[in-house]
Amino acid sequence: MSKRKRIMVAGGLILLLAVIVIVSVSSTRKNTVLVQTTKVERRDVLISKVTASGEIRAKEFVDLQSEIAGIVTELAVREGDRVKKGDVLLRIDPIQTAADLDARRAQYEASMADVRVQQLLIANAEANLMRDEASLRSARAELEQAENNYARALNGFRRRQQLHEDGLISHDDYEAAQVEFKAAKSRLEVARAQVEQLESQIRVAKNNIEQNKISAAASLARAKAAEAELIKSRDQVRKTTLVSPLDGVITQLLVEKGERAQPGIMSNPQATLMTIADLSVIQAELKVDETDVVNVSLGDPAQIKVDALPNTVFEGEVTEIGNSPIKSTSTTSQEAKDFKVVVTLKNPSPKLRPGMSCTGEIITETKHNVLVIPIQALTVREVEVNKDGNYIEPQIGKKGQTSVARAYSGKNSGRKKELEGVFIVTENKIARFRPIKTGITGDSEVEVLENLKEGQEIISGSFQTLRTIKDGAAVKIDNSTKSQSGKKS
Repeated sequence: MSKRKRIMVAGGLILLLAVIVIVSVSSTRKNTVLVQTTKVERRDVLISKVTASGEIRAKEFVDLQSEIAGIVTELAVREGDRVKKGDVLLRIDPIQTAADLDARRAQYEASMADVRVQQLLIANAEANLMRDEASLRSARAELEQAENNYARALNGFRRRQQLHEDGLISHDDYEAAQVEFKAAKSRLEVARAQVEQLESQIRVAKNNIEQNKISAAASLARAKAAEAELIKSRDQVRKTTLVSPLDGVITQLLVEKGERAQPGIMSNPQATLMTIADLSVIQAELKVDETDVVNVSLGDPAQIKVDALPNTVFEGEVTEIGNSPIKSTSTTSQEAKDFKVVVTLKNPSPKLRPGMSCTGEIITETKHNVLVIPIQALTVREVEVNKDGNYIEPQIGKKGQTSVARAYSGKNSGRKKELEGVFIVTENKIARFRPIKTGITGDSEVEVLENLKEGQEIISGSFQTLRTIKDGAAVKIDNSTKSQSGKKS
């Protein structure tokens, strides 16, 4: 072979080799996924926070409403005034309530007079009964004497009758004995009739006394009812003067002198006349989402920012956590629920006013010396697991097994499970899915408890890449975009 031919063959081989290399590189680039990465780092401190909005309020406040209707004749305070417990706030026209009080008092006095009359009737009836009982005792003694006299007269008459029959006494003596016997019998019958009359009279007197007692009890009941009405009327007169139930500040005044006050109920806030608040203890009432409230505990420290004072941060702590969701006007059952969480401020500013909008950050947990990764690096995949629920790492390229972990599709099949994890980058620039166990979550980072080591490189972007990247995919790292965004921030 000539020298020229050898040169041409060698050139052809070199050209073929170059084409093969170019095609191989092109194919590799085509299957390579461009990713952004970060390292698993260790933080000295990681703080988990719950953020919620709400408004400033006083710990102790009262919405005052009138309990009676009437015209406001005197208004002793203005909005912003400080008051002491027991201070007079306003007065309502007392003419009608005072007239009602006089009528109730007269009715009560009449009822009490009727009670006294019934008591006197009972006393008189009991005195008469005692007199009749004494007469009955005397009549019974006379009856006993009449019975003795009758027995003696009967015996004397029988003896004289026998003597008369025997002819031992004259007929006149016999008639005299007969007359004496009949007289004794008459006196006995009179004595018996008198005793029966007195006994009947006593029974009637006792019935009258019982009837008088029943009437007296009814009169007393009416008197007690009249007394209750009298007390009610006195209370109505007392309610014409509203006094402060606590030391505080008039934070809201909704009535003027000459206006008509209406009795108020909880479902009718328009009846509120004024609001008094004790501003010595200020709180922030926050609406915390149901997914966050489970992490909040009593005593957790918090920071409150008030929209009206943007440059001031108020320190406080959680002092109350609601057990029931805040009622919403919406009827949608799927709507997210909020729970009330109250934060008491430690050093409130005198510039704070109830009703001011605020935002609170509650520190739910603090950990030291922890491994962390960016929150955006977390992803969810539907992967194969064994019967114990443990992850089965697929073998790349092995026949009969899946070579990738599919992006979450929302459907579960047999021996499939959704696991939270990250994609690590191997030395060969291959992305491998790694399930992990997480702990608390900070502002932008989450604690890693298992399956990652400090310094490991994981995929952190882009968002679309993390949703679509497959286990075992070749990757190309490009952190230039992340660096530029970091410089801009």
